[in-house]
Amino acid sequence: MPGPIERSSVVKFFGTPDRTEGNLNEPRERHQDGLTFNEMWIYLHPLRDPAGATQRAVLWRRYDYVGSLIRRSKDGDWEPDRSLPDALG
Repeated sequence: MPGPIERSSVVKFFGTPDRTEGNLNEPRERHQDGLTFNEMWIYLHPLRDPAGATQRAVLWRRYDYVGSLIRRSKDGDWEPDRSLPDALG
């Protein structure tokens, strides 16, 4: 089983996000698909995405990786994805 996902590992794999919602010190938490987070990194065209996603969001709660969501099409719904830990591990 892979270890904890670090922010630097995600940047090394995907590059810097195309868009960020919230931030590391955001006091308000958001909830989506059963995940609680305060920062979302959005990749609009992730290269070599492990799930073949059109878009990917990586969710953080301060420095801790919470989970990842993908869109299979540009206008599709966000859905949980568990392939990122193995790809980065």
